[in-house]
Amino acid sequence: MTTTITTTVLNPAAEGEIASQTLAPRLPDLKGATVGLIDNHKRNADVYLEELAGLLKEKFGVAKVINYKKDSQSIPSPSEVLDDLASQCQAIIHAVAD
Repeated sequence: MTTTITTTVLNPAAEGEIASQTLAPRLPDLKGATVGLIDNHKRNADVYLEELAGLLKEKFGVAKVINYKKDSQSIPSPSEVLDDLASQCQAIIHAVAD
């Protein structure tokens, strides 16, 4: 007697249409700019961003830095926060540290 076994293989990759994206235009310089810094909530991200903020002000003339720390490293930043930062900042940097 022969037994037939059927195996179903699933592909867990997301399917869908890929939206075309373009890069934001490059700023001519950062002098007088407001820069948003997003801390991903991993260890040492705050240390890195604090140092970066100082360098941006000292070496590139950044006028203001706005800091935001995510509630968790595993969830995205809320769209309201990103919209708020985008409305106030000429550049945003998202730090990934560990």
